[in-house]
This record gives sequence, structure tokens and C-alpha cells, in this order.
Amino acid sequence: MKAHEMIGLNAVDPAHAGKGIGTAMYEFALARMRQSGMKVATVATGGDPSHAPARRAYRKAGFDVEIPSVWMCRKL
Repeated sequence: MKAHEMIGLNAVDPAHAGKGIGTAMYEFALARMRQSGMKVATVATGGDPSHAPARRAYRKAGFDVEIPSVWMCRKL
């Protein structure tokens, strides 16, 4: 049994933001994880200003532990 699961890429069309759709998605996913015996759920997003709405949504859904990380990129 896995004890950890991650919510992958997800979004709500900006035209429908603020209607509870994101909250419903997270509640559904988290309930399924609990039913499967998961003990921890994670989600990842960027730290830049364009990802601020996602961070607010995740905090609203109860994600309250943040782990700083750095993604390194290089043009090829």
C-alpha cells in the first residue's frame, strides 16, 4: 500500500474561476486517496507570481506544509 500520492497537473478555465470547481476537484481527489489508504497527499506549483492563484487554491484545500525547492533549467 502506498502511503503517499501526488495530485498532478490540473487547472480550472479562468472563465470559470471562483465557482468552487477547483475546491470540488481537490475534495474528490483527496477523498479517493483517503479511501485507498493514502496517508499524505502532495501537490506542486511554481513559486513565481503567475502561480499565486494555484498556491491560494492549494492552501484553501488544506495543503499547509511547504517544502522549498529549486528547478534548474538550461537551454539546449
